[in-house]
Amino acid sequence: MFVFNLKIKAKKTVILAAVLSVTAAIICTAVTVAINSRLPDTAVSDKTGEYSLVLNDGEEKKFLEQFGIETADAKPEKRSVVIPSDFNKYYEEYNELQKKIGLDLAKFKGKEVTEIMVPLEKPKDNNAVLLVYKNRVIGGHITNGEYGSKNLPLVD
Repeated sequence: MFVFNLKIKAKKTVILAAVLSVTAAIICTAVTVAINSRLPDTAVSDKTGEYSLVLNDGEEKKFLEQFGIETADAKPEKRSVVIPSDFNKYYEEYNELQKKIGLDLAKFKGKEVTEIMVPLEKPKDNNAVLLVYKNRVIGGHITNGEYGSKNLPLVD
C-alpha cells in the first residue's frame, strides 16, 4: 500500500494556479490561430493591401471600381451556385485564373455561394462576375457572356 502525503503551501498554490492559467491562455490562443489559419483566404489586394474584400449587399459596383473597372448603371443579377466538390478540367482552369489574383476556390468545394453578375460600361456588353461566400469575395472574372469565350481575371 502506498500513501502519498502532499503538503502545498498557499504561495505554491497561487503560483501553480497562475502557471495553469497562462498555459490555458496559450492553448486557447494556439487553437484560435490554427482555426483562423484554416479559414479561406479571400485576399485580393495591391501591394499596399488597401482593397476591401468584405462585400455588403449593394456594394458590388464600389468593390469593382476600386480595381478601375467601370460598371454600367444596370442592376447586378444575383443567383446561388454550388462550387463542385470535384473539379473537372474546366473548373481546374477557372481556379487557375483565380489563383493568378491570389484566390483559390479549392477551399470552397461543395459550398453554396452567391454569383453576382455586374454589367460593365467598358468594355461594352461585358460583365464582371463575383463569387461571394459569407460576404467575402472568393473569386471572379470578366466575361463577354459568349459560350466558349475566355474569361479574364478581375485584376491584372
